[in-house]
Amino acid sequence: MDQKSLKRSLIKIISVTLLVVLPYLTYSQDYTIGEVKNSIKLGALAGNRKLEFGVKNIIEEIIQDKGFNLSPSSKNIIFVELIYMDVLQTKSNLSIFHKDDNAVVIRIKGYVVKDGVKSKEQIAEGQATEVSTSTLIISNEGKFNQQNLSSAIKKTSETLITKLIN
Repeated sequence: MDQKSLKRSLIKIISVTLLVVLPYLTYSQDYTIGEVKNSIKLGALAGNRKLEFGVKNIIEEIIQDKGFNLSPSSKNIIFVELIYMDVLQTKSNLSIFHKDDNAVVIRIKGYVVKDGVKSKEQIAEGQATEVSTSTLIISNEGKFNQQNLSSAIKKTSETLITKLIN
């Protein structure tokens, strides 16, 4: 064998090896979102199916932002459970001046099933705070602010996905 044919043989061997091994390396980068379950027992969002759908969409967006692919046929399945959500209120008054701190607190539990093997469950907790001040006493009576709720869900979901995938 001369040097040219040896180089060609080596290039063919490397090419075939890459073609065989590369799909296995990229395969582990696919995820699918399994069930998103709302286990919140109390409050306005207990059992809310729209909340489950919204959290699933947020998690899909986070997965894609982290550079992973979504594939319905993936063997890496992420399961998520909403376990707690509430508004924590702190009020302070001085004569006619009023200050409200409303914090939406959320806890999400999740795990990944990779090739049929369940990973350790992870819990993420997050919150978003809204501060309002006024010269009149105005109260929302602990209702959820949509913007704070969305922000808390996004922060907490991102924390959970980071814990699950890394």
